[in-house]
Amino acid sequence: MQIDFFGLPSDVAAAELRAGEAGAGWLDVVVLAWYLRQRDPSRSQELLLSVPPRPGPTPEPYDGRLLLTKSECLRLQARFDEAMDAVDEADKCFAAFGDQRGRGDSAFIRAEIHLMSGANAQAHKEFNAAISFYEAADDHLRLAAVKCRLAYQRQYEDLDDAARQWLDVLQEELLPAHPGVLAYMAAFRGGVAFLRGDFPAAIRIWQAGFENAGAAGAVWLSVHLAMMTGSAFANLYDLSTALDWKEKAYSLAAPTGWPEVIGNSLASMAETTTGLGQHERARRLFQDALVYLGPLRSIRRHVISYNALGGLCLEMKAPEEALSWFEKGLAIARQLGHPDLELPHGVGVATALLQSGQLEAAAAMADHVRQQAADQKNPYYEIEAICVRAAVRRAAATPDMQAVIATMEEAIALGESLSGLLIRAEIYTELASDYEAVGDFRKALSYERRARENWQRNFDRQNADRIQAMQIRFDTAQAKAEAENQRRLAEAEAARATELDRANQTLARLGVIGQEITARLDSESVFTTLSRHLHDLMPTSTLFVGLKDEANEVIDIRYRMEDGKRLPSRQVPLASDNLSARCVRDSEEILVAWGERNNPNSVPGTRHMRTVLFRPLTLGDRVLGVVSVQSDKPDAYGPRELLIFRTICAYGAIAMANAEAYQQLDRAVAETREALQRLVQQEKMAALGQLVAGVAHEVNTPLGVTLSAVSQLNDSVRHLRDLIKRGSLTRAILTETLDNGQDLATLAQRNVVRAADMIRTFKGVAVDHGSDERRIFELDDYLTEIMSLVRARVTGNGNRLELDVASVQMDTYPGALAQVLTNLVTNVADHAYAPDRPGRILVQARRLDSMVVEIAVQDYGAGIPPDILPKVFDPFFTTRRASGSMGLGLHVAFNQVTQRLNGNIVIDSVPGRGTVAILRIPREVSGHIPTSFLPMPASAEMDITPAR
Repeated sequence: MQIDFFGLPSDVAAAELRAGEAGAGWLDVVVLAWYLRQRDPSRSQELLLSVPPRPGPTPEPYDGRLLLTKSECLRLQARFDEAMDAVDEADKCFAAFGDQRGRGDSAFIRAEIHLMSGANAQAHKEFNAAISFYEAADDHLRLAAVKCRLAYQRQYEDLDDAARQWLDVLQEELLPAHPGVLAYMAAFRGGVAFLRGDFPAAIRIWQAGFENAGAAGAVWLSVHLAMMTGSAFANLYDLSTALDWKEKAYSLAAPTGWPEVIGNSLASMAETTTGLGQHERARRLFQDALVYLGPLRSIRRHVISYNALGGLCLEMKAPEEALSWFEKGLAIARQLGHPDLELPHGVGVATALLQSGQLEAAAAMADHVRQQAADQKNPYYEIEAICVRAAVRRAAATPDMQAVIATMEEAIALGESLSGLLIRAEIYTELASDYEAVGDFRKALSYERRARENWQRNFDRQNADRIQAMQIRFDTAQAKAEAENQRRLAEAEAARATELDRANQTLARLGVIGQEITARLDSESVFTTLSRHLHDLMPTSTLFVGLKDEANEVIDIRYRMEDGKRLPSRQVPLASDNLSARCVRDSEEILVAWGERNNPNSVPGTRHMRTVLFRPLTLGDRVLGVVSVQSDKPDAYGPRELLIFRTICAYGAIAMANAEAYQQLDRAVAETREALQRLVQQEKMAALGQLVAGVAHEVNTPLGVTLSAVSQLNDSVRHLRDLIKRGSLTRAILTETLDNGQDLATLAQRNVVRAADMIRTFKGVAVDHGSDERRIFELDDYLTEIMSLVRARVTGNGNRLELDVASVQMDTYPGALAQVLTNLVTNVADHAYAPDRPGRILVQARRLDSMVVEIAVQDYGAGIPPDILPKVFDPFFTTRRASGSMGLGLHVAFNQVTQRLNGNIVIDSVPGRGTVAILRIPREVSGHIPTSFLPMPASAEMDITPAR
């Protein structure tokens, strides 16, 4: 899981969702605590306490982040030793898992602990270690953040070096667009502008940084940026705005309980209050601040507070107390290595010593500060130190006024040699007083005039600064107003987009609902589906659906639901005043808000409904019925609900019409199926009749021969009896008569046996025709028997029936096969050849492989026209309707092949060349290959000829 160093609002929201899920792991809880460590410190610590201790020595993946969060909380509470122990343990966990990013975070937080403890050198070492770890992890965002934080710290130690190293590198367009990174960048760049005296630029940069810090949840940085923004306004002499920003800083700091930010914000407010002349309030604020800053003696802000408090004590004529604060601040500034803070404290010490009467010590400190300021190229504090040195000489028991004047002239000469440095008017006034003391009134007047001019320039400059501050406030207010306007526009657009998305989702859902409703083909399913979706999409305490019964002039309310319970059906007369009857009669939607009024149409035993809505189920001009939804809430149905209800009612009307049509169609199909079954049975009987006719023809010939032989034999016996009676019988006649009788008896016997065989075959085939039983048989023998039965029917006009059948054992339904071949052969006899032009009919059968058998019936007759060929298997299609054909022969054959025999059949034909019908069926019907895998001939180019 990628964990952001700061945690954007979207990250926090996602972490809240993960941590709140039923199966959330401890890592999800720890990540949320990490993101809340500054946003909500109390909850963050509660989350940390909810994580159970690790049961074994092996670290868990979340241990490092948990300890790091704990360390951050302890650091901000100024419990530095405990914080250091926790971060060291966290680093060990990250190291165990090879987590370079985690180790970089540990180094980052360790550096912050060192800074608060006053160990700046160690802090820089840890910042550099964090940079190395982030580079190894290829984490550009964290890398940019730590560089900005390091630059922010370095500017107070060596402004020129920090600006030279980082100012061109740490620019917004070169950094990741992350508010946390941009906040640290603003802290650095604004600090550079502030230290260089460009207070308006500092304000603009820090204000942007403040907004970014808030978005990143960096509360500590937000407090500091607010305080620094206030200081910049104070330097522009806009003390009221400065105090506003510092009070804003305190309002952010106070809820956290963090000593450092609370103490610093109180001290910063005290400084501005001092400038406003509210000395007592300022003293109270400083005293409150020192309660928090007391344990934090090694931070920069602490030093600044001591300096401000010392200055306040000087203004309140308490030099001894002022001296103690200046000396404490000076010591800490030296310890921190912040030379820019040593100078004001040094001047403060010298001034306090002066006011305390310790002139030698004051002179020594003033000389030391002068030299230090010169070394730092800081003319402002160098001039201040010179002025303190002059004041010490002036305070001597017997002052050397010439030396005082010379010292003051040095200060003025230094100030006037520098472009842009405005000397305080008080310095000119003091020098004027010194010249007046020695009697040089001309120079005294000259310096007094210069003091007046300088005061005016300083006044103008302050006014210019105040105007700049006002312009900044105006620009800020305008930017905020514009941002607020853009935010409102964005919110309105987002709301519109949300509403549009909601509408699109509703329409999409209604489309799906419509498909579901219209797919229902019985009224009960339609009722149930309507009820389910209306309950989901709109307030529905009661729902009913009624259908119009025109014959009985009533509305049959078949479906009634109230509070999830099915109610008995009821009928409403169409002529009644009931709202449902009115809705159907007038074909109009009715919406009534009864409120608390009594509904005269309420059904006994049902609850009072405050809002009722009726809509007719219409299809074109036809009214099918009515749907009503009712709610116990007042004004329950607005435009959205009406749109949903109308759409669902439209789908319901279509579904009810479909259901009615389907019921009619179902009845028609059932009747058609019954009629078709009767016709198919008739076709079967017709096929059996054709067999009977063939058998009759075949049996008639041997029976005629037998009758003729028996008649001749009977005549021979009578003739022989007459010869015996007359006594004319000779041996020769007797022998001839007996031989002839023997031949006739043999002939009769042979033809009787032939007829008996024919009848036995017919009985077997007839049984197969009327039976659905499956059995094993030899294909060649069975086809021979079938063809012998239809031969007379086929060859009566001179057609030749030829068989070429391989010996294959079949395990299938012989009756179905017999009917198929009978229908195919008789169809050829009826259609292929004209009565005066007989032809050849060829029946072939062969095994394609171990599973599939192919049977073909081919003729060389007239063929089938192309426009008729696609229809030959259609039921009731025939070209011989006038001669009594029903057009079911080939349809029955197709169904028997594809359904009973599990095979396939095709017919191909070329007009003038003939027709071939090919069926492929499995040898064993139970183990057949699916018909989609049976390859069939593509066209009539396949010429089936007898195997020779």
